Amino acid sequence: MLAAAEFTGPTSYSPWLTWLAILLPVLVVTWYAGVTWWSRSASRPRATRAERHRREHLARLDRVEAEVGGGDLSLREAHQEISEIVRSFAAAVGGVDTRAMNLEQLRSRGPAPVADLVALVYPPEFSPGSQGHPADRLGPALSEARAVVTGWAP
Repeated sequence: MLAAAEFTGPTSYSPWLTWLAILLPVLVVTWYAGVTWWSRSASRPRATRAERHRREHLARLDRVEAEVGGGDLSLREAHQEISEIVRSFAAAVGGVDTRAMNLEQLRSRGPAPVADLVALVYPPEFSPGSQGHPADRLGPALSEARAVVTGWAP
């Protein structure tokens, strides 16, 4: 038979192991909740950012039309502004930097709507009067620019 001195009482666990057993599942749940929230919020600003750019560029087109109507902007400058506004929008939303492309490059590598619009505004922009009066081309250029900005699907 074993003597009473050989028996030992029950051993207790260290308190940090208890805290670790509680903290570990909490960290795992927090990690999954954080990743879910982060990926959900990262996908929403794209649409919001595109809409913000769309509103901003449409307002710029309206401003160009108002400045031409008020006599503050020449027809040539208006066509240049229209080209710059649509190129800026395409660069901001479309992912292709069209701001430095010429018409040939736009036709080969750029988005087709932007190339078509730039082809429409090139004559009044660089050689006014060669293909009709610039005032006659301003209305179609503005409506085409609005159509490109409004109908762009990123």
